Amino acid sequence: MELRSIKRKRMNKKGQFESALLAIIMIFLVGIIFFFFNHVNDKLYTSLDKYFTEDVKYNNTEVTETIQKIHTVDNIVWDYAFLAIFAGQIIAMLLLSFATRVNVAFFWLFVLLGIIILIVGVMLSNIWQGMADNSEFSETVLRFPITNSLLGTYFPTAVLAILFIFMIVLFGKPPPGGEG
Repeated sequence: MELRSIKRKRMNKKGQFESALLAIIMIFLVGIIFFFFNHVNDKLYTSLDKYFTEDVKYNNTEVTETIQKIHTVDNIVWDYAFLAIFAGQIIAMLLLSFATRVNVAFFWLFVLLGIIILIVGVMLSNIWQGMADNSEFSETVLRFPITNSLLGTYFPTAVLAILFIFMIVLFGKPPPGGEG
């Protein structure tokens, strides 16, 4: 009997609100970090390319070609790295929600907290769109079509889809102690 009460106390009754909110914020922060790193790298590579092009002894050498290749690859890698981190975060959360036992009674609590997560997602999307409208970042935004689509236009939709998938996975399992 005492073992049963200990088992009940260990059961997770949070509905994974914190992890869902953390995932949404982490995805946004990773996108912002990649965006700024790309913006700074673009300025750095452009100035290096300009310096090596203007100097006669470096003009049309391996240094100039290497800088241009790094610049080209760098623009592509950042956007796909964000997509990979976005997908990895979602997969990790799905696995964790599948492994967690939650009582069905917490469904409506999850729905209410999911609305808060959705509001945070909309606010973060508006922040991204405000950054994308800045003339300083207009070139950088063009180099990030995937990130701009996910964080700018479709972030609230993606957050809502993620919440629905988590609800299905989290509450679609048999109840704790139930056989199905």
